[in-house]
Amino acid sequence: MKARIFGAGSIGNHLSFALRSLKIDVEVVDIDKDALLRMKNSIYPSRYGTWDSNINLSLSPSDNLVDLEIIGTPPDTHADILKERIKKDKSRIWLVEKPFIVPDNNLCDELSDFIEKSNAKVFCGYNHSLSPAFQSLVEHLKSDNEIKLIDAYWLEHWGGIFNAHPWLEGPSSSYLGYSRRGGGAFMEHSHGIHLALALCNIKNDFRDFSFPKLISSNSIFDISESYDQSSQLVFEDFEGTIIRYTTDVLTKNVNKSIRVETSKALYQLSFAVNNGQSDSLRIISKDKEKNLNYPRSRRLDFEHEVKFLKNCLIKKDFSNLSIIDWRLALHISRIGNQILN
Repeated sequence: MKARIFGAGSIGNHLSFALRSLKIDVEVVDIDKDALLRMKNSIYPSRYGTWDSNINLSLSPSDNLVDLEIIGTPPDTHADILKERIKKDKSRIWLVEKPFIVPDNNLCDELSDFIEKSNAKVFCGYNHSLSPAFQSLVEHLKSDNEIKLIDAYWLEHWGGIFNAHPWLEGPSSSYLGYSRRGGGAFMEHSHGIHLALALCNIKNDFRDFSFPKLISSNSIFDISESYDQSSQLVFEDFEGTIIRYTTDVLTKNVNKSIRVETSKALYQLSFAVNNGQSDSLRIISKDKEKNLNYPRSRRLDFEHEVKFLKNCLIKKDFSNLSIIDWRLALHISRIGNQILN
């Protein structure tokens, strides 16, 4: 099995290691020679102990056919690269890192039409939705699906992002400091809104999604008005479920969690607890409480994602990936367009 990754940054390194752990051949493409050298000489060996000489680095893509192409470049480049690669038709499927594209409705319309006409299999890297903890929550809610209320939080200071990208001086050094380019709290931390919206549709195929209505939103921007530091949104779905979502790039005491109230039980899923070593699912029903813990790490986040992709490629059945289908990811960019203007 073979994969091609566009982008030698932090995500490109994470996914290269995950792919190589499954013995998948990897080609990494970046137009920046310094980025390729930084990957080989700094990022990869510092994270994983040594450079993997089986990873092929290149300034331009080879003409080889691969099973998976991954676009791990900044979000304001995703749409153009994806369209170009689908036209080249050198891969069986495509994975685009989150956020899928910038918050621009015209671009959303254009890309949606293009993908639909191409019949390409396109997914987005919202890998928290593939984690064992979230998959467990989904399975519980399939049998207890009278959801009344969803509260989701993705509160995390983005110092960790800059620690992983030491060549950046701060938000304004990249897309991160510009909401319209796919940065800021709502777009960069969009794992949380993806999980919250996915729970509204667990009874159906995520590729045929009924999107909840945005009732209200409030964003607090930085002093330059370039990016949202904090955003709060309230939705209501077609069955009357209320979804409340809060995200920021300010909170140092990280809170990445989802709380779901049904007619029968309360579910509390917390990510990266116990010093980041586990995800925890707490279930309270009829005076009974159950706590389920799942090992996690940054490496496991990407290993789960890559295993899902590999298994679907082997089986030639992509139904298990419907939760990361491009349509829900694209809708998040539409919401961004609505709240960030």
